[in-house]
Amino acid sequence: MYDTQNGKIVTKGGVVVELDGFGNIFGVIRKNPRVIFPALIGVAVALLLNIISFEYSRMLKTMNFGWIPFSFEIFKWGVAFTLSGLTTLLMKKNAKESHELFSKIFLDVFIFSTFMAFFVVTGFGLYVVPGLLILFFMIYIPIEMVLEQNTSSLERFKGNLNFILEDAHVIHTFIALLLIIVFTLIPYIGEYIAMFFYILWIPNIYISGKKENDEEVEW
Repeated sequence: MYDTQNGKIVTKGGVVVELDGFGNIFGVIRKNPRVIFPALIGVAVALLLNIISFEYSRMLKTMNFGWIPFSFEIFKWGVAFTLSGLTTLLMKKNAKESHELFSKIFLDVFIFSTFMAFFVVTGFGLYVVPGLLILFFMIYIPIEMVLEQNTSSLERFKGNLNFILEDAHVIHTFIALLLIIVFTLIPYIGEYIAMFFYILWIPNIYISGKKENDEEVEW
């Protein structure tokens, strides 16, 4: 059980868990409003695909079945995972440099993100838990891909796991996933809120966590 205090989580044992990756996003947006654009694009793509999927399902009278709605679900989350990488670059670099770097690795990130989305969407279809576990252990890989472009796939996966399992990042990640699930339960607009949160907050949690680690090393 936790008590909140000044933007932190303080356990009964006195352990303090920083939550800067959640609350400081508003300051990041004020300094650099461009970081919000990938999240808006992701929501727009999801809305468009949902409209098309709804019309397709209504036409065939198969709202919950069919490979086209399933494919759209994979595609829109693949786009969301990909755009989290662009958000990361916009938070770390200027707009021109971000777009140049992202254009070089876009195809690799998108292909990986689509595979990642396939396993996550399929896992959530299998009683939620498998999808939750897959997303938990892969959540920062698209971000690692854009920041560590000269490393191998295995090193990126290790970097993702190392970040999750060190210090309080496992708690940050768990809270973020819990919020995403809660958002998706909101009727009609929940999926869009969850996608907006993922594209904008997950990169910020990663960057804030890395910054804290670097400051600790310097100290």
